[in-house]
Amino acid sequence: MTSPSLTETCVAAPLALGIEWRGGEIIKMRLMWSEGQEPSLASPAGEALQAALTRYVAGEEPDWPELPLSWRGVSDFSRQVLTALTRVPLGQKVSYGWLAARVGRPKAARAVGRVMAQNPFPLLIPCHRVVGSSGALVGFGPGLKMKQYLLKREGA
Repeated sequence: MTSPSLTETCVAAPLALGIEWRGGEIIKMRLMWSEGQEPSLASPAGEALQAALTRYVAGEEPDWPELPLSWRGVSDFSRQVLTALTRVPLGQKVSYGWLAARVGRPKAARAVGRVMAQNPFPLLIPCHRVVGSSGALVGFGPGLKMKQYLLKREGA
């Protein structure tokens, strides 16, 4: 990246991903519906992410690109949870409690919920695959309708 600060938008209807760059790293992503969004790509990484998002929406394996994600300000616990979540395969759902146990903190389901709410890289780190202990769709920043869409798209 040549610019210290940059914003890009990837669009593959019905989804869009907003990408915030700072100092050559992605500091945050925003998952949203594509309505009213226009693609705005300014980097090779943004173009690679656009191609992956297009594959994802088409029902193909997205093969997300390796990206320079910034982990500044993310606690060790949060990073452990988010890293464990990246290993949950496409089409599989897990509970907050399962994820807490996976990182060695079986009583920390609520803390895992807080981590999901603050996930800086949605879709790449698939917080939409985390559901309540009963299997109910709960807690998703872009809305439960989007969570339902993503899980259905993935065959979960």
